[in-house]
Amino acid sequence: MPVTSQPTDQPYGQLITDEKALEKLFRAHYARLIVDAKSRLGEDAATAAPRVVSKAFHLAWQDRKRFHSMEELDAFLGAQIHHGATREVSRRAGLHRMDHHEGLGGAKTKHETHEMSVDEAWDRLEHTLQGGAPEAYRKRASNARHEAAEHVKGLGKENNYKPLIVIGVVVILVALGGIWWVQKAGADRAVTSALAAPDVRKVETSYGQQANIPLHDGTVVRVGPETRLTIPNRFGPTLRAVKLEGAANFDVKQAMENPFEVRVGQVAILARGTVFTVKKFADDSNVVVHVKEGNVDVRIGEQIRNVATGMALLVSNAGEVRVPSGEELAEANTWVDGTVSIHGRTLRQALPQLRRWFGLDIKVPDGTLLDRKVFVSAPFDSKREAIAAVEKSGGLKFSYIGENMVFNDTVPSKPARRR
Repeated sequence: MPVTSQPTDQPYGQLITDEKALEKLFRAHYARLIVDAKSRLGEDAATAAPRVVSKAFHLAWQDRKRFHSMEELDAFLGAQIHHGATREVSRRAGLHRMDHHEGLGGAKTKHETHEMSVDEAWDRLEHTLQGGAPEAYRKRASNARHEAAEHVKGLGKENNYKPLIVIGVVVILVALGGIWWVQKAGADRAVTSALAAPDVRKVETSYGQQANIPLHDGTVVRVGPETRLTIPNRFGPTLRAVKLEGAANFDVKQAMENPFEVRVGQVAILARGTVFTVKKFADDSNVVVHVKEGNVDVRIGEQIRNVATGMALLVSNAGEVRVPSGEELAEANTWVDGTVSIHGRTLRQALPQLRRWFGLDIKVPDGTLLDRKVFVSAPFDSKREAIAAVEKSGGLKFSYIGENMVFNDTVPSKPARRR
């Protein structure tokens, strides 16, 4: 169900300004999100759904500076509920396997079926934010500990093999977890090694050029100008990874067992059945990722951020993670639809971009003009419109000196007076 943006005191500012704003949003959308969570959880959804929803809001609170509209928050909550429900189903499956082993010689454990009201759920979340636990939950935790103690006490009266089974299951789970981490680290090293191998295929474009690159798994990569795409020689179903320097749009239609991965410096973008754009030129200080369809996971070291449909993420060279401004996002992705955007850059910064996107090599004889701010929004195939935008926004005049293209001031400098 689409969500209508709620009016806020700061319509263009941060959406979650304090805990009161979070509580208002939590109470307004709790019932709808509970229904969403239950639809994903299946069995025992009544007790698990409030935990999943509360966790999603807790993560939103931790990342609150990135939300400036209800649409951004709703997309984030939807993605977190999806991931939270998946983790809960996986966790519950593991517990059921353990219950099955324990049930071989004893009665089934009776699980709590109480469903939290919105007041209870908010009470719990509020105390979590403050680092405590409400009295009701302390009492419930105390009861749970008492029941667990009684259960353990009862185990001693039953067959002695049950504790051994439990210990064995725990050992197996720990071992499997260790194997998973080893495999993950091995997969990362394999990608790094494959991208650094001497037999990689490199696709490079010059200024003013774009190209569509089809890959063996059905993915189509549209690369922008002055872009380098590195493709491993062994690219295929078991090694779906590329390295990017520049700008590219990825249309990843095939959802396979292994995700499609894009390495951009220290950032990795993992995608399954997704359309997204990535921009990071050598002279850029940020990586910008924008998702058009589906969602991607952006990994920065051990940190992973999910980016849902219509949302974007910026990662600075220093590791700062935030939502890009409208201008930063426009510069990163409008070229895919045929429009080049340069917003509020100095002429010094804009000249390399004019060369990159339009093939324009323009000189500026008067160095004092290089600090003027210019704005460009022009079709990729129209040099004339790009030049006109720079002239208008920067108070400049385009002309030729011999064969060289130049920008001069619209007001010629006056010659010095003779005394």
